[in-house]
Amino acid sequence: MYEDVPQPEEKKKTNVWLIVGISLVVFCCCCIVFTGLAWNFGDAVMMELGL
Repeated sequence: MYEDVPQPEEKKKTNVWLIVGISLVVFCCCCIVFTGLAWNFGDAVMMELGL
């Protein structure tokens, strides 16, 4: 009698903390790379800009 009624599908949960954690790791890696490049080439860039 109730066989034709479709059961509600369970929504797939997105793990928000996993996304936030991965984003923070990527952001930190970008900051480390930028800092390293600025440390190595900062003087040359400042001389080229005349500062």
